[in-house]
Amino acid sequence: MKLVLIVAHDEALVIGKDGGLPWRLPADLKHFKETTMGKPIMMGRGVFEELNEKPLPGRDNIVISSRKWDHVKSFITIEHALDYLREHDTVFVIGGAKLYASMMNLVDSMIVTEVPGVHEGDTFFPDYRPDIGRVWQEISSREADGLTFKTYRRISKVVPNI
Repeated sequence: MKLVLIVAHDEALVIGKDGGLPWRLPADLKHFKETTMGKPIMMGRGVFEELNEKPLPGRDNIVISSRKWDHVKSFITIEHALDYLREHDTVFVIGGAKLYASMMNLVDSMIVTEVPGVHEGDTFFPDYRPDIGRVWQEISSREADGLTFKTYRRISKVVPNI
């Protein structure tokens, strides 16, 4: 199974504000939908609540939470979710901040939308940028609608603490 993290962040690594997105970017939403369609997506409870507890259509929605819902699979631990998903080729990690931080050392690649500027926010993505070239290798980059879409592949599982 390939674990892929997908995120949009600004220059200050802001990803959220007041339990939601700090921006409305149709090009990024389209990119997210096209990229994740037909694949399982893992999210934290807060992200699922932000979606008004409605699963995103066309994808197997997996929520990491002790809370149970009738209309979506939920697991108390990441390990239980990954065990359930083990037969899938690709699984997307879609947030929030706690899940991103917990999964950073497990994912094989990251799909990052870079949002220009610095936005007001209270939720941040872990700073991976110092690890580009040591842990992450940029394998693609394209610009569209004022956004930059980048893909990084993991080149090392461990960052030496020097």
